[in-house]
Amino acid sequence: MKQKIADKVIIIIMIVAAMVLFSGAVTAFHVVCVLLTIILVSLDDIVRIKYLQLILGVISAISCFINPIMCYSVIAVSYCLLYTKELSNILFALALVSFGALNAENTSQIIFILVSSVVAGYMAYTTSQNMDIIKNSKAKFDLAREEAYLNARNNLLMRQQADSEVYTATLKERNRIAREIHDNVGHMITRVIVQMQAIRIINKDEKLKPQLDSVCETLDLAMTGIRKSVHELHDDSIDLAIGINDLARTLPERFDCDVSTSIDSPADNETKTTILGIIKEAVTNISKHSSGTKVQIEVIENNTFWRVMIHDNGECPSVNYSNDLIGTSDGHGIGLANIYARARSMGGRVTIKSDQNGFDVFVTLPKKEK
Repeated sequence: MKQKIADKVIIIIMIVAAMVLFSGAVTAFHVVCVLLTIILVSLDDIVRIKYLQLILGVISAISCFINPIMCYSVIAVSYCLLYTKELSNILFALALVSFGALNAENTSQIIFILVSSVVAGYMAYTTSQNMDIIKNSKAKFDLAREEAYLNARNNLLMRQQADSEVYTATLKERNRIAREIHDNVGHMITRVIVQMQAIRIINKDEKLKPQLDSVCETLDLAMTGIRKSVHELHDDSIDLAIGINDLARTLPERFDCDVSTSIDSPADNETKTTILGIIKEAVTNISKHSSGTKVQIEVIENNTFWRVMIHDNGECPSVNYSNDLIGTSDGHGIGLANIYARARSMGGRVTIKSDQNGFDVFVTLPKKEK
């Protein structure tokens, strides 16, 4: 674009120099002619109209017919026509230059118009070629950048899929190990503990009693450690999103359940246990007491906290529950009390309310610093 503007400035300077050289004194009419020429060539860059160059050529030809001084404008207009490299515009440019030369006042002006038009045509051709090269280079660069972006995106998706597969396989393996320990080692140690207790009962030798007590205590400690390890492995093997969906599937068929999760990182065992426990209590209450047909479960992970929301559309009295208002002496409200207890154990906040639109449980749990 800058090169095109520079070409037009050079052509205007050539026209002004020709007016001074061939006309002697520069009059106000010469200035008007130059300004009209500038307007004509500027419209080519400002206005986007089909056949604009042809329209400018017609205006230039009419101006030449009105006054011979306007013959110089054909040089600038021919540049605009030749820049497009369209055959119709090229032919029209040749006709326009010929018409301008024929309406010139003397031979010097005719030669100047012809030579200057050739120079303008060369400038238009070279500038147009350079602009095409730049445009093609930009198009190739944009295409290469788009391909690089798509490749990077595909690589990211492949890495995420691979990470997900590895994570799922890890969870399955942890679950298998926990099951193997529980079913094999745990049962065997339990059998040994039972046998040792039987031996302690039938033992009559006081000298063996301390040793038997020590063995039994060691076995109890080993069994406690195995139970702890099994629970930790089992908790690690639970995927939070999968666990939430599994709980949602325990609802009776009359409920239309919508589960929405936004979990960006694996939750720690305490957080998973708390969230799943809260949802389990809420789902159990809905199954027993709700008269609605739709259930919405939402778990959102934010930068500093987890947000849990459970809603069902069953009609209820308008009540804002608090932990103090939930009585458990008659057996009612135990589930809601458990929700409060689980959230409070992690320093979370609970809001439970009901109205004619349904029953809502809102829980926020702070995220632990890693």
